[in-house]
Amino acid sequence: MSRSLYALLQRRFGTPITLEERREFLKLTLATSAGLLISGGSALARQPKQGAKRIVVIGGGFAGLSCAFELKAAGYDVTVVEARGRVGGRVVSFSDYIEGATVEGGGELIGSNHPGWVGYAERFALKFNDMSDYDLDYPITLDGKKLTGTESNTLWEEMDAAFAGLNQAAMEVNADEPWKHPKAAELDKDNIAAWIARQQVGPLCKQGLAVQSMADNGQDPAMQSYLASLAMISGGGVEKYWTESEVYRCKGGNQQLATKLAEGLGSDRVITGLSVRAVRVTDKGAVVECKDGRTIECDDVVLAVPPTVWNKIEFSPALPAILRVQMGSNVKYLAKVKSRFWEGAGLAPDALTDGDVSMTWDGTDAQPESKGAVLVAFSGGKASENCRKNKGKAADAAYGEQLEAIYPGFKDQFESGRFMDWPSDTWAGASYAFPAPGEVTTVGPRLREGLGHLHFAGEHCSYAFMGYMEGALNSGARLAKRLAKRDGVKQ
Repeated sequence: MSRSLYALLQRRFGTPITLEERREFLKLTLATSAGLLISGGSALARQPKQGAKRIVVIGGGFAGLSCAFELKAAGYDVTVVEARGRVGGRVVSFSDYIEGATVEGGGELIGSNHPGWVGYAERFALKFNDMSDYDLDYPITLDGKKLTGTESNTLWEEMDAAFAGLNQAAMEVNADEPWKHPKAAELDKDNIAAWIARQQVGPLCKQGLAVQSMADNGQDPAMQSYLASLAMISGGGVEKYWTESEVYRCKGGNQQLATKLAEGLGSDRVITGLSVRAVRVTDKGAVVECKDGRTIECDDVVLAVPPTVWNKIEFSPALPAILRVQMGSNVKYLAKVKSRFWEGAGLAPDALTDGDVSMTWDGTDAQPESKGAVLVAFSGGKASENCRKNKGKAADAAYGEQLEAIYPGFKDQFESGRFMDWPSDTWAGASYAFPAPGEVTTVGPRLREGLGHLHFAGEHCSYAFMGYMEGALNSGARLAKRLAKRDGVKQ
């Protein structure tokens, strides 16, 4: 989820959450993180004992790094192999736009309900910037029409009523293992398009629900599992999922967390710029063959890269055909502008449309005042695919037309743009995951159990926090705990 339509409307028409209330909830989340993370106190300094099990983690994104960090804390001998020349995966922070400001090219928003992020931020003394609320009009365009304040209020009331039913159903779902619900198969076959059609709301609200779900999850609503949606709402704290999942950025850039985790592992344990060619798994362990010819023998392998790039690795035995994970299409366009010109027109930088630009926000929000700003344009699903048809100057021109329609004067303010096409990225191949109908109950248990000495981590493995950086952190940390429990390691 990005800065969703419902969240915008809730801030404008609902009961506001005070910073004091959010800070209290943050304390509760920090307490929860203690049960998630093995690392803590003297555990960080623990070195592998002679004869310790050796584990190779393929992928130096948030999932791989968190898993490796926690395994090292438990005393394992861990090596991370990352194909990119940097760590962080689909999290990358840019500081080349405006002096003193960072802009996120990938994973961006953090929740006060995200225990992995909150726990690591405390450990590494990383600070959060609060997302700003605006006493301005949020531009919302549906069916080609800009909504009035009255229409927006009605839209919020209807969406609030519709989501109340989702919340009630989500309370009965185990976010980490949703397939254990008594009616899991039935709920999993259902889809969000069908759920929208069942709602007793007006056509404008149904359109808004469809646009929000496609933008957030990168897939057509008909291709989104209803059970997966319930699991995500449950994982975020039900009502708090809607209000607390996107309230912070990391001050100085989210990529700092990847750097801190890598530093905690040690430079000798994190190999960047090296891809894996093959993985051979036996009943006793595994062998990882790298592109440069080196081989690494180990007891276990953690596959912590997106499913869209699994085909770059030869697995023996081959991965089961059932392990098909649906990934979404989402893109971001980072537009540097001369000033926050939208404020002069009484508009907030947060918009939603049913055009090719699904949502916008200020990517330099809550950072030191400086010359200029970066307006982020975010698209999902069909809108994302439309945006991906344009490259270079054509992309600048297409985005210019879309953003000018939302924010008159954009073209005169525009200085430069950067298109973040994650589905075309060599080592990502997609934005993030969202399960297709029937996928949670068939694929979910396999991802959780692993295949002998081959294990899986990544946001696609975390139904509680799909699509978020927290999903990656959470999946890696939880896998480390399961492996430690399997081996009888004291935690």
